[in-house]
Amino acid sequence: FNMEKLDTAPEEEAIKVEARHFMSGIVPAEPEPTAVATRSADGADIVKAWKSTYAAALAKDDDGALMEQFWSIYDSEATSIWTMVYDEADSNENVQQTIDLVASFLKEDGMKSIKAHCFGVVHTLDNLDIEGVWLFNGPDPTELFGANEDSSWYTFSQLGPDATDLVKKAVASILVPTDKALNGKGIKDTQVF
Repeated sequence: FNMEKLDTAPEEEAIKVEARHFMSGIVPAEPEPTAVATRSADGADIVKAWKSTYAAALAKDDDGALMEQFWSIYDSEATSIWTMVYDEADSNENVQQTIDLVASFLKEDGMKSIKAHCFGVVHTLDNLDIEGVWLFNGPDPTELFGANEDSSWYTFSQLGPDATDLVKKAVASILVPTDKALNGKGIKDTQVF
């Protein structure tokens, strides 16, 4: 009985190429070696403008206009967008404890030193996951890591830096979630930094 091995390499490579193309729209390539974590006056102005825009828009309840304003302010040269996911969600015991964990994280003393240089929206979900999105003055959240040692309990992933359709969709899903849900999970609490 002679059984020849099928050569599936071309199909497998095509799938890999398609997956790489899809992911390149969401996750950035390796950072350039010259990228340095620096704050800029432009980035600080963008963060400040976004905070006031976000606060004003919440009162109007106009999610579409809010996201248009976000992308008109966003500058990938001066700021960066990062998602945040809590790594130890399985150890959370109830919704209130999880909400308190987020509140404690955002009120950590070191956070005062970076308040003018970042904006974050953090959701507590009904399955006790914690997910959020951050806008940072500069290319990365390094200053957050230095300001709050509890940041080590979270995984941060950059979106962009280019504002592709996939990046816009990912940011909108967290900033202005539909039906009080994120990725099919109900949102129990939202805190803004």
